[in-house]
Amino acid sequence: MKKYTPYILLFPALALTIFVLVYPLIQNLINSFMDVSLIKGCKGWNGFRNYFNIIHDGVFWLAFKNTCIYAVLGTILSLITGLGIALLLNQELGKINSVLKFLYTIPWVISPVVAGFAWKWLLNDNFGIINHWLQSAGIIKEGITWLGSADTALICVILARVWQFYPFAMVMFLAGLQAIPQEQYEAASIDGANCIRKFFHITLPNLGSVINVLLLLGLIWSFNDFNMVFVMTRGGPINSSMVLPVLVREYSFVHFDLGKGSALSILIFSLLLTLSFIYLKVISQRESI
Repeated sequence: MKKYTPYILLFPALALTIFVLVYPLIQNLINSFMDVSLIKGCKGWNGFRNYFNIIHDGVFWLAFKNTCIYAVLGTILSLITGLGIALLLNQELGKINSVLKFLYTIPWVISPVVAGFAWKWLLNDNFGIINHWLQSAGIIKEGITWLGSADTALICVILARVWQFYPFAMVMFLAGLQAIPQEQYEAASIDGANCIRKFFHITLPNLGSVINVLLLLGLIWSFNDFNMVFVMTRGGPINSSMVLPVLVREYSFVHFDLGKGSALSILIFSLLLTLSFIYLKVISQRESI
């Protein structure tokens, strides 16, 4: 009986996982091959028609492009910002160091919905603080419609994403910096290496594993990010900031085509699963060399 005790104790967690994750995924996969509408109900099996309709939808390709830009650019800028602040906080600054660590981690603990609404107010063209500062400085004469313009909407949500994700990267980089043996820097100083050489030949190589993890997590989380974009722009204007998670909602609950929305969510899941597998495979091969 004792050998079955661990499995009995794990069963509630396993059952909850199956109910919350596995069952919805399977049901979503089934719906993607059916003609399902929230208004007309289920009309039956339609094979791969939902997938064909998505591929031939121009909005899908626009959302795919925007999602790639949002994920890649947002992740890279977050890592650069997080690394820069981590290098600063790694210095001996006394008590102010603890205060700065607390202030810099605030964006990470704020709910994405709350953060989205905050940025929406900051970027408001009539009474937003960003336009007020720019007008006070004489840079602009009238308020800019940051979220209402097709040229700036995607850029604004990317900046908001960077603001929210960089604290996580900062904490990870700071932990990695503190794990680097100081003897390496001392030996480099004896050899006459300057700060730039130390950074590229000691700091970055030692942070390689941290960078790999952050890249993978950042791309996955950004690719799946729904809250920030939906709260700030809802994919507008004219789909200029439309991303795939928001498009799933548009298909399912605006056009009431649940089958098409399910098919798109399966495509997103398959794409991320494939990219994650390839990425981890490449990284493991590099580390084994």
